[in-house]
Amino acid sequence: MIKKISKEKQWIGLLLLFYFFGLLGMSFETYKDLFLPLTPLNLILTLFVFYKLNKDYSLKFFILSTLIFLIGFSVEAIGVATGILFGSYTYGSVFGFKIFETPLLIGVNWLFLALSTYGVVQYFTKKALWLILLPALLMTALDFLVEPVAVHLGFWHWENDIIPLQNYGMWFLTSVAIHAMTYLFRPKINSKISFVIVSVQLLFFGILSLLIA
Repeated sequence: MIKKISKEKQWIGLLLLFYFFGLLGMSFETYKDLFLPLTPLNLILTLFVFYKLNKDYSLKFFILSTLIFLIGFSVEAIGVATGILFGSYTYGSVFGFKIFETPLLIGVNWLFLALSTYGVVQYFTKKALWLILLPALLMTALDFLVEPVAVHLGFWHWENDIIPLQNYGMWFLTSVAIHAMTYLFRPKINSKISFVIVSVQLLFFGILSLLIA
């Protein structure tokens, strides 16, 4: 008798397949240009699957999500315009539509990373200090993996091709602020999809960083 696969596993399987084929495509120069335009779809799919499985459609969670999106997008827009926050950088065309030279989808990236890292840490502890600091550290570690890959793929470009240390400092501080706010909302986040998203991000960018090294 064939056991029916749950809807949750189907969505997780779809997400994993998308990242798997994306990793294969990005790993070969011959196919890279075919897969790069799918980056926006990857971000949207990741966020969609998170919300689909998290199953919190309350006004409170919507407000939290909107605030995280706005904070993430705003610091990036200010960073691009001034070069003060993260260092001097510009976005390429991979992420699509921009406002103030900043792609809207970068807010989506901040959103699912913030919620997922919070969900991972929330599985282990309910203490405020750890729910603020540990997700922020995890997000900063992810950015450390992402940066060289993103530059290589043309997601964004740093002045003189040097990734400044202040970028990671600002990522951490912004993440601390976001997770402190998140803690005040006391969301209950699906730990399974959180682990999946964080793990697949680590693997995807970790493997690509080794390939381009």
